[in-house]
Formats: sequence, structure tokens, C-alpha cells
Amino acid sequence: MLHRYLRPKYLILSIVMLFAIIAVACGSDTTSDTPATKAPVAVATKAPVAAATKAPVAAATKAPAPAATKKAVPAFRPTATTKASVPVPKATAAPVAPQGQAKVETLVMAMDPAAGETNIFWNGSVDHHQQFDLTNEVLVDIDPYSNMWVPELAKSWELSPDGTEWTLYLEEGVQWHDGWGEFTAADVLHSWTMNARDDSLLGYVTDWREIDLEASRIVNDYEIVMKLKNPNPDYLFYLAPSGAGLMMSKAQWDDGGDEAYEADVIGTGPYRYTGRTYGVNVTYDRLDNHWRRGGKDGLAAPSFEKVDLRWIKEAATRNAGLLADEIHMTELTRDLADAAVADHGMKIISSNFPGNQVSASFNGLWPGAPGDYTIPWAFPDYPLNDIRVREAVNRAIDRQTLIDTLYAGRVTLSPQVGFYENLPGWNQDWMTNYERDYGFDQDKARALLADYKADVGLGSDDPVVFRGILMNMFGFPESVDTMQAVDVMLREVGINMALEEWEWSNFFAAWRDHKPEALGVWLIPPSFKTVFAQLSLFYRSTNPLSMYNDPTTDEIFSRLQQAVDLDLRDNIQREMGDYLYSQYTQAPLVYLFIEWAVNPNIIDQWPFPGSDGANYGHFDRIIACTTPEPCMN
Repeated sequence: MLHRYLRPKYLILSIVMLFAIIAVACGSDTTSDTPATKAPVAVATKAPVAAATKAPVAAATKAPAPAATKKAVPAFRPTATTKASVPVPKATAAPVAPQGQAKVETLVMAMDPAAGETNIFWNGSVDHHQQFDLTNEVLVDIDPYSNMWVPELAKSWELSPDGTEWTLYLEEGVQWHDGWGEFTAADVLHSWTMNARDDSLLGYVTDWREIDLEASRIVNDYEIVMKLKNPNPDYLFYLAPSGAGLMMSKAQWDDGGDEAYEADVIGTGPYRYTGRTYGVNVTYDRLDNHWRRGGKDGLAAPSFEKVDLRWIKEAATRNAGLLADEIHMTELTRDLADAAVADHGMKIISSNFPGNQVSASFNGLWPGAPGDYTIPWAFPDYPLNDIRVREAVNRAIDRQTLIDTLYAGRVTLSPQVGFYENLPGWNQDWMTNYERDYGFDQDKARALLADYKADVGLGSDDPVVFRGILMNMFGFPESVDTMQAVDVMLREVGINMALEEWEWSNFFAAWRDHKPEALGVWLIPPSFKTVFAQLSLFYRSTNPLSMYNDPTTDEIFSRLQQAVDLDLRDNIQREMGDYLYSQYTQAPLVYLFIEWAVNPNIIDQWPFPGSDGANYGHFDRIIACTTPEPCMN
């Protein structure tokens, strides 16, 4: 692993080793017999299929089942003339645990702490919501077998013909933990209000502020109408875990405000939060007779009585804990995971669908002020403002070497960030022309840089210099390795990245505030999103987490934001994709399935989609191994 060689005495050796690799290159267990859910709703999203086939993992375990590649036929399409009663698909039943008890009382999970540690849901990006997956539920869940939006706290919904009103019908009798009363529509409106607060740090805060809170109305305790300022048939994305849609108790907040939330996590989920030690862990206890798990419709209760979610930064340390039976499941780099399988009898469980879409992001391509292009670039001398430099970066990266080495072949090339083959806006020309437009070509990269340097007064031997952001990323354990590999490749064509080590929370804050220290290339692994959500988050200048903005991106997005007709939205999103592709706004790399190494003596199955927003979730669906022998199915 390249991150072992970050210390100065190993840096030269690592570069030499990678050059050797490049020179040579140039000359789970998620199977299920559970039937799929019914045809998706038109506004539901299907998982990306570009990465639908996965190479086998280590020989000691079966290869993860490939994701389905058949495109879903919409069962419903909203129109401008009819009231839409949306057919709502049912969630796939959780697998029933085999006879017998879990072999441990407490399931110990370990993950990178980069998501941030806070009990305030709106105090960070959606990624930190993985800490509340067991405790707090959402109106709309994501089915792990179909990747469709399915009911959770909302049992059904309707969309108005103009696309601006969502009517949600809620489950009745659901209780908040510890006697905080029944979940009702008042809690829903309160949760939306919290997410849209002036001090909200959510990445999707701009989209949460699209709710017209004054015009939204509570019909009764179990029915609420969400009024949007602009039409959005994709808004279920935000009500799901993918978009930070966790529900919060209004009664708890009314009693103690933000301090009450910080002190205790009250939810409606199948586990009760029991505390955290900062920098160490978060703990949970299973609840009996939960309304959804162990109560309603006979769904089995979760396997484990307790869960201990531990924060461990280094993949090597997490691996040591797994092999020593101190932890039961964790996320490792692919080389460590394969060794754990081959040498120690562990197994790999993969997300059912591609979870992340990794790219090298060119941070800092913003106007002087949101929506104001009087100063077209906030940082005029920044080399990546120039399209020739951005294309040169793309031409310098040998993606196939990264795929074959760091990713063990278990990823698929991504031609365009934020777009997927079976979602609106896809253009097959991106894949067809990818080698021509983005392919590895060091001579082309050098020629582009030569033109750029001549224009800005740099000598022919002077390197182009900008910052490289080096940090661990949750859901992407190869992040440091990949960044260092990209650094070596860029140096080959005359680009020197000054690598700086960052903590994610600090970088996130600098990025949100558009500070100059956030400028540079970093490896972003955005989780699966609807195309609208991706464009809204990264490509309109009024969003604090924008990546690339110019008058064209703002104009295209403004038209998309007003469109209701699904065919029109499809065309506008493709237009945006074509433009972003032509401008080399990022360096797309791969579609990435999320993989966890698990102890098969403790864990049997874990069906999760990979599109939870926090990269992984559905922790209550982890099924214990209850047989005397390890569960290697």
C-alpha cells in the first residue's frame, strides 16, 4: 500500500516502485434468493449499472453477485395535467436469521473517523449520518436489493401535477425512544426546519431550503404536505438516508433545544444510542418489539443485542483488530482485504450496487461571488482555471494501472462524474469517446502544458504547481494510495503537486467557506446520487460545496430546476453532462463497490445497497452466523 511510504525516507522508494508498475502496465457475499421488488416508480432511482460486473475477490470466498443490468421501466410518470397517486414499491423483507443465537452479544464494527463526531445531525455532511443509521429512521428508505425508494416512516406519498407538492402519509403508532411520545407530522416539519437552519452545515442545505416551510402544511398527525419553491420529482432523494432525511423528535428539542440533541440521540430506530467516547467509539443497545424490526409484519429483530462502532483511522490497525478477533467487521484496502481472506479465512461482503464514483476534483473553480461573474474566477492565477491544465491532468493519469493494482480489478471505469448509465441524462458517447478525449497520453499532456506555460510566462522546464489534498476518506480506504499514485503520474508530465495532509472535517470547512487553502486536487468519492442531486450539490454557484461554476452551468441548472416533464429533465441533464465533459471539470476515475472484510464466524450476511449517502448503512440488516462452522456462503 502506497500510504505506508508517505514518510520521507520511503517516498523515493515508493515513486520508483510505482514507475516500475506503470512501465509494466504500458509495454462478496451478497447473493440472495430474495425476489426483487416490483417495478420502480418513475421518481425512484435505479442503481448505476456501469459497474455492474465485478471481478472475483480472493479465492477463499465467492465473488459478490453482480448487480442487475436490466433497465427498469417506470410504472409512473408525473404529468402536468393529472394528480399523481404514486404507486409505492414495498421493501424487500429482511433475511430471516438461521436458528440459534449470535455467538457474541456485541457486534464490533470499525471504520475511519473522518465523517466527524457529533450528535447534531445538521452539523456536517451527510456522511456522518452513518452513526445514526441504527437509531434514527427516515420517511423514505432505500431497498438494498433493488436500490429503489421504499416506505419507512412514510407509508405512501403523492406528487402534485406541477411537481411542487409532495403529500406524505405517515405510519401510525410509531414511538420515540424513552417515552418522548408518538412520531407525527409535527416531527416531520420540525426535522425539515432543523436541516434548513441558517447555521446548517449539511452539504445539501441549499436543497433543504427549497422547502417552503411556511407554505408546507400539516393536514393531521399522519399526513403532511411538503411545498417546494421549485418543482422537483427527484425530491425523495433528500427524504431518504441518501439526502440527510433523518427524523428528529420535536418534543425533545422543545424541551432542551440543541443541547438536548447533543447530549442524547432520540430516534425511532431498532437500537437505542447509549453514548460515545470521542475519538474512540459510539455504542448502541437493541430495543425489543420495534415497530418495524421484531414487531410489524413479523420482520425478525436484528441479530445482535449491542453494537460498538469504533473509530480507527489506519486501515492497517483495523486489519490487525480484525485478525485478532477484537473487531468483527471493517473496511480495508483491497490488498489487505484479499490477504485477510486468503491467509486468515475472512470473507468480503460487498454493496449490492456501486456506492462511490471516485474522481480527482479540481477544487477552487468558482466565481468571485456566487452567481456573479464580474470576476469569473475567484483565484485568477490558479493554474486549474485553464482548461489545458485540466485536460493535461486527465491525460497524465493511467487509470488502467490504478484499476489493476490499487483496486485489484474490482472497479469499472467512470467516464463522467455524477451520471450513470440507467439514469436520466446519460450519454453513451462519453463512454464511446472516452479514450479519444480523456485517455492516458503523456505526450498530449506535455504539449497542453507547454502551450499553457508559454501563455503565462513559465519556462519550458518550469513545473506547473498546485496543491494536492491528502486525506483519509470514509468509504474509500484506497484514498491515500490513489492520491500518491496520481501525484507520481502528474510529475511525469511536468505537474508538481505540493501534497498536504488534511483531516476531512477541516478540509470540509475550508471548502464550504471557499478559502484559498482549499484550492487544489483532491480525491472525492461521492456516493450514488440522482443526477439532479449531483448537479445541485456541485455545479451551481449558490451551493457552498460547488466545484465548478461558470455562467453556462448556472444557466443550464436554472432551466433544470424549473422543469417538470421527465423527458425535458432528461435532455437538460444530458446537456449539462455534455458541457461538463467538454470542459474537463474533473478527472473521473472509477465506479467503486463498497467492500467490508468480515469475520465469517460472527457474520453471515449484510445486504446493503451502497447508496445510503453515508456510503454504508442498513446496519440493522447485518445477520449473525449461528452455525458451528463459519458462514462462507
